[in-house]
Amino acid sequence: MRFANDNPILKPIRAALFGLAAAGLSLSAAEADETCLSPYMPKIKGQEDFVYVWTLGAEGVGDEQDKLVTVDVNPKSPKYGKVIESLSVGGRNEAHHSDFTDDRQYLWAGGLDTSKIFIFDVHTDPAKPRLHKTITDFVSASGGVVGPHSFYALPGRMLITGLSNHKDHGGRTALVEYTNAGDYVATHWMPTDQDLRGAVKTGQYADGYGYDVRALPRRNALISTSFTGWNNYMMDFGKLLSDAEAMKHFGNTVVV
Repeated sequence: MRFANDNPILKPIRAALFGLAAAGLSLSAAEADETCLSPYMPKIKGQEDFVYVWTLGAEGVGDEQDKLVTVDVNPKSPKYGKVIESLSVGGRNEAHHSDFTDDRQYLWAGGLDTSKIFIFDVHTDPAKPRLHKTITDFVSASGGVVGPHSFYALPGRMLITGLSNHKDHGGRTALVEYTNAGDYVATHWMPTDQDLRGAVKTGQYADGYGYDVRALPRRNALISTSFTGWNNYMMDFGKLLSDAEAMKHFGNTVVV
């Protein structure tokens, strides 16, 4: 779920999420920093108008397709709290995360199963987003990365965290860089022990797994986390928990 502007209905949610009362912080402190978004994006001030919800298609429900749903969240609007637009993308892709480009004009959304990426124009008519571009060659262009997970805005670029790879659908993966226009730039593979150049003699310190990423520009740092590969995240959850071998294949590293 991504918000186009700031909205007063988020205040109690933010207060709960960040534990403001327990920390002794005022609500205005939370409003000053959109901690879940890239620091390269301009901050939003004023009334929120729309919420864009990247939804997961389900068999037997509606047209069964993943879709971008627009909700009116301006309290002064006669359609406040109502769905005002729904845009299907064709098929089910295991819809997961979405996020804005650094200029907030486009919303990128991905499918963990098909590895398709959908770029929505949310600035021409914010009330009626349109599908601007679909990237269908993410796997081949990136050199075998599967499962686009997080979309993180860099200046003029979009950094995409992958969850898996095409070779064995395991956890080895990479960060993939695109231009805001949707053109492939580079693949940055997550390090493994072989990349540590002899600094570590034994043990698995760098597992090559990925999940999410955040930047801290003032420290010139980019920090990633890890999860698991396609073989696990597309498995029935109950089956996964009872599969001792599968449970061994989760990453446990943070890369700076």
